[in-house]
Amino acid sequence: MKISVEKSCSVVFSRYKKESDNLNLKIYGYRIVSQKEIKFLGIKFDSKLNFNIQVDEIKERCNNRLNIIKILSNKKWGLNQNTLGNLYKSLVGSILDYSFPCLNSISENNIKKLQAIQNTAVRSILKSKYDTPSNIVYHEAFNKLKLLTVSNRLFELSERYVGTGLSRSIPLVERLVKEYKEGFESRYIEYPTPLCNCYLTISSFFPET
Repeated sequence: MKISVEKSCSVVFSRYKKESDNLNLKIYGYRIVSQKEIKFLGIKFDSKLNFNIQVDEIKERCNNRLNIIKILSNKKWGLNQNTLGNLYKSLVGSILDYSFPCLNSISENNIKKLQAIQNTAVRSILKSKYDTPSNIVYHEAFNKLKLLTVSNRLFELSERYVGTGLSRSIPLVERLVKEYKEGFESRYIEYPTPLCNCYLTISSFFPET
C-alpha cells in the first residue's frame, strides 16, 4: 500500500493560532498541503473543531429533503402521520444520526439550528401552526411521532455506542471509559453524559471491593 501525496493534507487542530499552522510535512519528498478543514468519511473537521462548517452543510442537506416532507404532508397525498414520521426519520433524521459523534460537542446555538429543522418537519406533519411554542412541538413530536429532541437523540446514540463498545470489549472504548472513571470523582458534572451514565451503570453492577 502506498500513500497518495495528492490526496493527503495536514490540519492543525487548535483553538489558538500558532506558527505550527503551516507545517512543512513531506511524503516521499513532496510537501503535503496545509488546510483549515478536511472531510473524512463525510464529516468536515475544521481546525478549531467547533464543527460549524459541518452543521451548515447538514442544514443545507436537511432543508433540501425537508421540502419533500412539506409537499407530501399535503392532504391530497393521503399519507398518515406515522408514514410521514418514518419518512422524516429516513430522509432527514438519518443525516443527523450519521454525524452524531461530532455533533455531541457542538455549541448550543448549533443544536438550536438543527432542532429548528426538526420543528419545521413536525409542524408540517402534524399540521401545527407556525407559531406553536417549541415545548408543545417537542411534546407532540414524542407522543405522536416518537421523535426525541435533537439533543436527546444525540445523547441516546452516544450512550448506545459506548454501551455497545463496552459489551464487545472494544479497546478504544474501554480505555475511554477507564480514563473517564479515573477522574470522575474529582469532577463537578452539571449535566449527565453518556460516559457518566455508563460509568454509574458499570459501578452498580461491579462495585469496587
